[in-house]
Amino acid sequence: MRPATRLALSGLVLSALAACGAPPPAQQDEAEAREKGRDTDKTVFDDTIQTQDRARAVEDLTLGRKTDMDAAIEQSEGEAAPQER
Repeated sequence: MRPATRLALSGLVLSALAACGAPPPAQQDEAEAREKGRDTDKTVFDDTIQTQDRARAVEDLTLGRKTDMDAAIEQSEGEAAPQER
């Protein structure tokens, strides 16, 4: 066989093997990103975006607790006000 033929044949075999490989495990992350309205392209800002997503989740949790605390304060003030008069 000629060297060019061997090179072409080995390139074809390697391409076929690479095409048969398993898909990347990031499919679940891509689905989560689509739910959040972001595109799924990998960028150098992925770490920053993930940090912002975690910060938003913590903020939502904190605001939920604040709402509960405000309601409890309002309830306690509403009960205490008639007794002071």
